Amino acid sequence: MAAAGVLCASNASAVEWTVHGALKNETAYFVSGDKRLDKVQNRVDLKPEAILSDRWEFRSRFLAWYDAATDIEPSNTTDYTPATQNFYRTYSEVKEAYFLYAGDAFDLRLGQQQIVWGKTDGLRLLDVVNPLDMREFLMDDFLDSRMGLIAARLNYYADIGGHEHEFEFLVIPDAKAAKFAPNGSRWAYAMPTPPAGVSLSIGAGNEPSFGLADAEAGMAWRSNLDGWDVSLNWFNGWKDTPAIRQSFSPGTLTLTPVYQRMNTVGGSASNAFGAWVVRTEMAINTNEILTTSVAPVDTTTWNAALGLDHNANNWFISGQFFMRYIQNWDNTMVEKENSGFVTLSVSTDYMNDKLKPEMIALISYSDGSTMIRPKVSYEFSDSVLGRVGVDMFTGDNTDFFGQFNHNDRIYTEIEYTF
Repeated sequence: MAAAGVLCASNASAVEWTVHGALKNETAYFVSGDKRLDKVQNRVDLKPEAILSDRWEFRSRFLAWYDAATDIEPSNTTDYTPATQNFYRTYSEVKEAYFLYAGDAFDLRLGQQQIVWGKTDGLRLLDVVNPLDMREFLMDDFLDSRMGLIAARLNYYADIGGHEHEFEFLVIPDAKAAKFAPNGSRWAYAMPTPPAGVSLSIGAGNEPSFGLADAEAGMAWRSNLDGWDVSLNWFNGWKDTPAIRQSFSPGTLTLTPVYQRMNTVGGSASNAFGAWVVRTEMAINTNEILTTSVAPVDTTTWNAALGLDHNANNWFISGQFFMRYIQNWDNTMVEKENSGFVTLSVSTDYMNDKLKPEMIALISYSDGSTMIRPKVSYEFSDSVLGRVGVDMFTGDNTDFFGQFNHNDRIYTEIEYTF
């Protein structure tokens, strides 16, 4: 169902508006650590679109919510301070708002956009164009956590040598850094523990901003060659997550985020063999800035992924292997020389596709920590969907997933789409 209207611009033309969207409640409760409500999030997700002419369209998405848990749960002096509650209480963002011109051999998009590259699920290698809002770590779907960027995006289509080719060109004057949970929140990344008698301070970083000086650019090529969907990608932009510079003054340890441009060059490929799909992706980052115990340094990192999917008899099983290697590594670097993840996703359906159990597990093979997320969805009608799930973390407090080992939670979702 959709709400639609027609606005007459003149006697000879009209603008046709359509609004799709969803109303959703997400309620979560921590069952480990300090047991309390994590959120009672009431969301509105609107997608207004308009056909302006036979060539021009307008597309947009607006997401907002109010979290009632911030007013239900009392504040404390540790992880749920008034400042933390204010941070999570309300949210609103224009995810997309752009004009699309459909030419005979090209598409042009101008405005706020989400630009998705790559073939991997759950973790990003080539998908580096839009930064993430990680106020809930990696719990949100990327469609919700990606931050929209004002960009000019040209996709040109050509038949060369009997194959269809797509060439994409990006110019982004709206460089942004990723957003994180506030210091002290249960979803904040672990901070180093200062020595006794020393306080911790967060310095102002050099975040990129809107303008030509910090503008980003990229190109991509895509085609299907002998059954393989392939791409080559290049992006010159700011690394969304900073390295950290540590400095000491009497009684204070100051942590300052440091942002720097990097180049990402790589490609992806996928092919179907009956019920099996093979996916692969590679990204080489040059001038990637990393945190060390001395001062941030930049180097080259090699990132690769291999995925294998099987879809048959109402069962979907997907496994992925991610590898990351730091060139010119030394023991002052916080990251290990070799690291990576293994992911496993399993899903099926019953009752004519109404009942859908699924599970995804992510394992950091460099430290052994895990994040496991089973859930069950039930479709009450074409417009009403319910879901219950569990988020579980294992590992030590210094591990990638283990730092959230007191954040195990159960949750429910109910969504109405229109």
